[in-house]
Amino acid sequence: MSKLLVTSYVNPDIDGVAGIFAYSEFLEKTGRNNIIGVMGELHDEAKYVLDRFNFEYPAVILNSKDFDEVVLIDTSDLNGVEGNIELEKVVEIIDHRKIHEADKFPNAKVQIELVDSVATLIAEKFMEKKIEISQKSAILLLTAVISNTSNFKGGVTTDRDKKIAEYLNKIAKLPDNFWKELFEAKSDLSGEKLINRITGDLALYNIANKKFGIAQIEMIGVEKLMRERIDEIIEIINKVKDEESLDFIFLSAIDLEKEKTYLISDDKNTKDLVKKILNVSFEDNLAQKEGIIMRKQISPLLKEELEK
Repeated sequence: MSKLLVTSYVNPDIDGVAGIFAYSEFLEKTGRNNIIGVMGELHDEAKYVLDRFNFEYPAVILNSKDFDEVVLIDTSDLNGVEGNIELEKVVEIIDHRKIHEADKFPNAKVQIELVDSVATLIAEKFMEKKIEISQKSAILLLTAVISNTSNFKGGVTTDRDKKIAEYLNKIAKLPDNFWKELFEAKSDLSGEKLINRITGDLALYNIANKKFGIAQIEMIGVEKLMRERIDEIIEIINKVKDEESLDFIFLSAIDLEKEKTYLISDDKNTKDLVKKILNVSFEDNLAQKEGIIMRKQISPLLKEELEK
């Protein structure tokens, strides 16, 4: 039998990490041996969850050369894997993004459904097939659902996300206030953690012959961060803009406690575009909008506007 790798995009977040662990278990229980591996470094939130529950870290791989087939979880974007994964080796993609490049993977069976977390799609497979899921996988998947839905307050959270969370928690048995513990853990952006978070969670898009970058951080205490470090944030994103030769870039900072979204850029063209699609006003280099607006909600609006 061919050697199968289950992986996610480079530097995966908790959704990707939870997804590869749980889908690996699902494949094993349905008769397919596989190996878990990640490229790059895990996001801080994923590290926190693995450490919190004393779960082992996935093996680090450099690329797909030692594998015959690859399953991609939580990504269908060339930017996330190109140069590391041979596209023709990808036999399956499970993702949840409206904007994707699944058609670039010629041999892949594709499942893309617009739920708020890829963990929801993975967990549904266990539930629908009536396959017992381990507590470890249930904990990881539930944590990913809580994170991706901003504790079920996100603008694209679905009833499927809520239903699967109830199913998972019967097995995971997380503490009632775990969501706050999780959010507080990812709110520490002291020192170099700020630049690592911004650059590590940067999404790049090619839309209408324009290159766009959106960085996203989710935390408690965005206003304090803006007061103390907005100039540093702008310096970081402008450096990324130059290095990646981007036409537009901004940071979306989501306050999980106040349920508010802050948008940061000092580039006039970027600010004009963001103002138009989100109906916000910038005061200097900062705009605010009530509610939690995730990057996956913003990117389709950008696509629609730029392709007019």
